Amino acid sequence: MRQTVTSETPNGIRTSECRLLVIDDENNMRHMLTALLSKWGYQVDTAHDGEAGLKLVQARSYDFILCDVKMPRMDGMAFLKAAHEHLVGITVIMMSAYGSFDVAIEAMKLGAYDYISKPFKTDEILLVLKKAEEREKLKNENILLKKKLHCMGNKPPFGSMVGRSQPMRNVFQLARKVAKYSTTVLITGERSWSPEGSISAVTGPKPL
Repeated sequence: MRQTVTSETPNGIRTSECRLLVIDDENNMRHMLTALLSKWGYQVDTAHDGEAGLKLVQARSYDFILCDVKMPRMDGMAFLKAAHEHLVGITVIMMSAYGSFDVAIEAMKLGAYDYISKPFKTDEILLVLKKAEEREKLKNENILLKKKLHCMGNKPPFGSMVGRSQPMRNVFQLARKVAKYSTTVLITGERSWSPEGSISAVTGPKPL
């Protein structure tokens, strides 16, 4: 998924750099979703069937796709299969007026994130997109955290403490030595420093 920035203006209108593709054979549905989501800050493209949608995802990068299930020429399920290699990092939400539990499960197996039944209220589609954005934000934060830990030398945190400076390494080394013994330890530091991390590291599980 592309890195995007989202904010909200004082009047409640959300601004976003998210790019979204609507694939639906109904003109009215494409027009309604374009007007709604553009107002909400999305950059919206549209396609009238799966084949047109496939050409767009092959040529452009998207954050979200709203795709109808039942369409002529290439339906939503066929689109998911044909575009599979181009949908990595893209959140796909399926839409259908002929919804069923089996169809929803099949769409999920093919890589869809969620499924919404038509007709739907405007706040329903916005809620689904908001949840999807929050999920992607957490995923991106998790990736960044893993990269930071990797930059620390591929070493796991010591207790609840993380650090790679030489003074912190000295603290870790000393704490590992002390943790082997049942003895009283005096931990000191500056007033702004909390010793709880060192305490939990020292009194935690003993190394094998």
